[in-house]
Amino acid sequence: MMTTTQMIQAFGVGYDIVNLEGPGYENEEILVLLNQAQSIEVLKELGSGRLVHITNLIENELGTLTAPAHNYTTSLLFTPAEEYIGYISSKTKVTRATYKPITVAAWVENILIDKIMSGKYITNPLSRPILLQPRVYEDEDRTLTLLIDQHTTVAGFEDFYLEYMRKPVDIATGVNCEVNEILHDRIVKTAIDLAKKIFNPNEAATSIQANELMNRPEV
Repeated sequence: MMTTTQMIQAFGVGYDIVNLEGPGYENEEILVLLNQAQSIEVLKELGSGRLVHITNLIENELGTLTAPAHNYTTSLLFTPAEEYIGYISSKTKVTRATYKPITVAAWVENILIDKIMSGKYITNPLSRPILLQPRVYEDEDRTLTLLIDQHTTVAGFEDFYLEYMRKPVDIATGVNCEVNEILHDRIVKTAIDLAKKIFNPNEAATSIQANELMNRPEV
């Protein structure tokens, strides 16, 4: 496991080797790059479904859904307590009045959708979808929006169970990287790639994936 000091030193050695003509970086600047790289590597693990190296960042949270400001009865909101950066799974405690009724509140698994598809699941006078499993999507401000149908009622208290990835603690002076040590070398390498791009934009092609992850909102 690398300490913060060792990660800074490894960055300095690696950057000097690959970019002899590049500018030097102060420790505080290196920490900024290391934290950007840490988020990138965590999201890469999450996106590929490899959770084994980031299990200490997984939060299991039980909470209560709330009504949105517009009081739309088949849409509900949930905001995680920790700084949310990625969805893993969720369940909702519900009853159903008809069509596969659930008379005693039970947990059902939610289906994750893209926000752009949410309009297909809205209940209104022109559309009456049947959603045996609620739909959930990631909304702004790290909030999750749940969509149910007209036959479903949420339990009303501790009715939403969410498994998600929280943002890792920032690497700082005296604060070591908290992700699994197997990712430390990759974090340093990605930080070096970011530093090279800052100095020489022509090197962007060497780290396209890092660039795409850097542009992901709310990382």
